[in-house]
Amino acid sequence: MRVLIVIFLSLLTYAVKAQQSPLEKIDSIFLKTQYFDDSKIDSLRISANELRAIGKKSGIKLGEFYALRFEGWAHEYEGNYDKALATYLELLQKAKEAEDSFSINMAYNDMGAVYIHTNQNQRAKAIYQEAIDNPLLGKNDPKRLSTFYNNLGIVYKRLDDLDSALICYSKSLGIKKELGDLRGIADLQINMASLMVSLERYDEAEKITLENLEYLKDKDSKADKWSNLNNLAGIRYSQGKEKEAIALLKECLILANELGSKEREMETSQDLAHIYEKTGEPALALSFYKAASEIRQELINFETNKKINELQEEFNAKEREVENKVLNAQLQTEKQRRWVLLSFLILACLIVAGVIFALQKNRKKNQQLAHQNELINQQKDKLTELNSEKNNLISIVSHDLRSPFNTIALWNKTLQDNLNKSPLKVAEATEMVARTALYGQQMINNILDIEKSEINNHQVELTNTDSINLVRELIEDFKPASSGKEINIQLYVQGKYLAKDETFDNMEFFTLLTDANLLRRALENLISNALKFSKRNSEVFVYLAREESSFTFTVKDFGIGIPKEEQSKLFSKYGQTSASPTENEASTGLGLSIVKRIMEELGGTVSFLSESGKGSEFTLTLPV
Repeated sequence: MRVLIVIFLSLLTYAVKAQQSPLEKIDSIFLKTQYFDDSKIDSLRISANELRAIGKKSGIKLGEFYALRFEGWAHEYEGNYDKALATYLELLQKAKEAEDSFSINMAYNDMGAVYIHTNQNQRAKAIYQEAIDNPLLGKNDPKRLSTFYNNLGIVYKRLDDLDSALICYSKSLGIKKELGDLRGIADLQINMASLMVSLERYDEAEKITLENLEYLKDKDSKADKWSNLNNLAGIRYSQGKEKEAIALLKECLILANELGSKEREMETSQDLAHIYEKTGEPALALSFYKAASEIRQELINFETNKKINELQEEFNAKEREVENKVLNAQLQTEKQRRWVLLSFLILACLIVAGVIFALQKNRKKNQQLAHQNELINQQKDKLTELNSEKNNLISIVSHDLRSPFNTIALWNKTLQDNLNKSPLKVAEATEMVARTALYGQQMINNILDIEKSEINNHQVELTNTDSINLVRELIEDFKPASSGKEINIQLYVQGKYLAKDETFDNMEFFTLLTDANLLRRALENLISNALKFSKRNSEVFVYLAREESSFTFTVKDFGIGIPKEEQSKLFSKYGQTSASPTENEASTGLGLSIVKRIMEELGGTVSFLSESGKGSEFTLTLPV
């Protein structure tokens, strides 16, 4: 009968597991595995393989994210910190691609632990502090917040800032008590007891440690037991009970060997050597110091050689990528320069040839002399205008395009300097190189728009366009730029302020038959200029209005304005005024020329009002 019951329960358990969804299976494995210590490295890898298989089959990315985390733990427990860090970086990259904030925080937490183990305490501090400063973390994941506080406390203790460590541990403990996380409380109290010893509050340390050991009696956690016995040995030594401390540390040494933890074995040997030295047993002290030193050297040699090879290969790959981008940009610039110079030379030759031909042909015709002189003067003016445009173009090519390459060179230097020091600096430098190269490419595209008359060759595609939503999307697109200068962009429809999610009566009234892409491009240039030439903490207004026969889009800023004597240059090619962006933003003077061409293509007009020191107002008018 008993056998039948066991068989029935087994079948029932199998049936329940079979009915679990893939996500439930992933959560079940994670909850079971998250408390594995370094005595269960093989079990960690088994769980990782199960999670990856479930995630791959179901398409749930969380399965792969948990698998990467547990693989990183296994490397970390084995003392392979370079492999652990590489695994966590892979987790971070994939979590960011999936926009999974939970897994991003998980990756940062584990990366910080590696930095702690490798004595990169300032880097660990920066990661944990950045995560804690995120206001959404406490709301969405309080358990993770308590972990970050706990780990930040560990960093502060290593930096000998004991008061800050106590504050962090206390905040972590408060959150864990609210959550009823008994296991988490026990883990935290290991760190708290160690801190109490450092603060010479031995009675409190002893009370916390004994409570933890009582809690662990029926738990299979050799790593936690080692930590508590190590703390208790420190307490006994501080109380003058050296023999008890030595006995406890020997028990710790046995546990460290059972766990296969070189780091714990090294730390225990150091503590034993210190006590034997203080108790007048130099031979034993020397033997344990020697053992600790050999383990430390073993760990350092393994990590250093592996890390150098990996980072060198990573550096070589990134260097090749940057060189290719720079080379492509240089080729594009050279082609553009040759095209402009050749065009100018041909045009100049044609003009000169025409002038000479006209003079020779009409030398004897006195009646046409006035007409010939007028023609020559017109051609001279045109040549001067072209020469001015050429000079402006050369100025942009020689000055503005030099800036992206100088910036790339500076960030490449930063990349080289931080390859073996700061993965965060490396990531930042890589991002800035890509962003700067994109800016240079955009500048070249704008020049090509002007010189090749690309807009006038564009095939206009008329569609019914929701003008309100078009403007709202643009305002949202410019939100990072406006927030960076603390500028508030406001939308007004028919003279009424329209909030972000607010609707307007008779929205169909604001549907416009036009080429949405060209209109959007024109408005982008106007809003971009308004932000560039506005001071910090100001406002930009966008007005949308429909009359019986026309639509108007107005962008108004309260920035530095345009001097009256320079306003005639605004819509000319490469026309730049003395007004400069308020925070040194890049400006080539191409935008308004593009806006004018777009409005001509759409059958509309562009007008403006501006006063130096008070701001500018640009209006696009389109027929209904």
